[in-house]
Amino acid sequence: MSREHAANQRRFLIIDDLADMRSALRSQLGTLGYNDVALADGVRSALEHLAQGSFDVILCDYYLGSGADGQQFLEHLRGQRMLPRATLFIMITAEKAYSAVVTAAESLPDDYLIKPFTADTLRVRLQHLLEKKARLLRIDSLQDKGRWTEVIAECDLLIASGDRFKADAMRIRGQALLACGRNDEALEFYRKVLDVRPLPWARLGLARAQQGLERLDECHGTLLQLIEEAPQLLAAYDLLSRVELARGEADAALRTLDKACEVSPDSLSRLRAIAAVAETQADYERVKTSLHRVLKRTQFSPLRDTGDVAQLSSAYVETGEPEVAIALIEDARKAFKADARSPQLAAMEALAHHKAGRPEQAAAALAVALEAAPQDLPPDAALRVAQACLATGRPDEGETILKNLIQGNPGAATLHTKATALVKNYISPERAATLVDECSAEIVTLNNEAVRLGKEGHYDAAARMLSEAAKRLPDNPQIVANAAAALLADVYNTGLDADKLRRALELQQRLQTLAPEHPRHKVLGELQSRIRTRYAQPG
Repeated sequence: MSREHAANQRRFLIIDDLADMRSALRSQLGTLGYNDVALADGVRSALEHLAQGSFDVILCDYYLGSGADGQQFLEHLRGQRMLPRATLFIMITAEKAYSAVVTAAESLPDDYLIKPFTADTLRVRLQHLLEKKARLLRIDSLQDKGRWTEVIAECDLLIASGDRFKADAMRIRGQALLACGRNDEALEFYRKVLDVRPLPWARLGLARAQQGLERLDECHGTLLQLIEEAPQLLAAYDLLSRVELARGEADAALRTLDKACEVSPDSLSRLRAIAAVAETQADYERVKTSLHRVLKRTQFSPLRDTGDVAQLSSAYVETGEPEVAIALIEDARKAFKADARSPQLAAMEALAHHKAGRPEQAAAALAVALEAAPQDLPPDAALRVAQACLATGRPDEGETILKNLIQGNPGAATLHTKATALVKNYISPERAATLVDECSAEIVTLNNEAVRLGKEGHYDAAARMLSEAAKRLPDNPQIVANAAAALLADVYNTGLDADKLRRALELQQRLQTLAPEHPRHKVLGELQSRIRTRYAQPG
């Protein structure tokens, strides 16, 4: 395929709120042979284009008028996994807005261009970036699928070849080691890189490996050194704040996030992080300040998050202003009709009415909050519903939701802390002290009972028990894996059953999403192979 033909096959998306700038950039691309170009005047229209298909290159202006900016849009795309790694995202900014460039770099665009630039500058930059994307295409595809062991192997091949994109492969290799929990190997890998050259990404990777190994003091020291060497690397501040929280230093965590905000004042994720830490410290004025800034930037944007309104409403309830909380919730419902029966908004409405002394309205709002199964809600939303149950005199329902959250997210220490704090506040400190251990013990007992049933030949009973547990705890990899194995063992031992095989496959797919490197994948594959052999099924 000729270079000109290849260019014609590239799909571009230009995002700029100014029509003249969109036209000028499209014209520049046309002179370079790129003719498949879509135009968007902001975040909403850009999302509509992305919903209709993928793009090879996105050229996005940093400033998009009122509302969310280009950095916040990229942050949203990365956070929601809406952007394949094969897609180039290039930020465009005015030369005078250097701080904006730094902010954008935090969200990992593939590159940025400073206006004004020529078509030749654009050509050279695109040529290099597209060559790199082509060289890393298989690695990027494996990353998107979470197949980290294969990512590491592919990176090793590219590194050994001495390819000019070797440095990119090294960076990806370290991230893959961390992603599949091989923290000891990652630690050694990053140390070897740093022995050659003190690269900021390698020191950040070293800190993440130390955190994964729970060597928090070492991690803390590594991050302080990194921030001194690279004060613009905002990911270092974020990780440092999480480490300080884990060390029980919430005030220090807030100071760290405040320093990061001096570098990047409009990062939505950082403002939300400040609100989250402040809420754990009952510093509700800080919660209000941070979230009002978030809402101002996202109020009429597709990047808005109902959780921000719920958290801000909770802060107003805690400061004795339930009517303000209710007004916030009503405004959100008017602005976005999809929020009309939002469980977390309804939960906070119940809390506000309860605080205002209106039990009937509180009960009605809580009924709406409980319409959705709590296990189907995001963890923060389920926490809000549990809080409303505990506050309005329904402790059993609230505690059940919290137990399911803890059991469904066994490694989420921050979530466990939030859950136990609610139990401490609304039930008792004594009950809070035993909650997490009791939840862990119940999971062990459940698994042991299922194993016993299987050994005694009660395969169907074991499969039913674990299937129900997986339905209740869909985010617990251990339960999901064991349920899939129990269903396959039941089929193998008691007879071919299409429905059980279907459910086992669904659970396997769920496990792939939750934990691509889970050791039970191999066991499940072997069970499937044995079933095919026994029942003469086609491979």
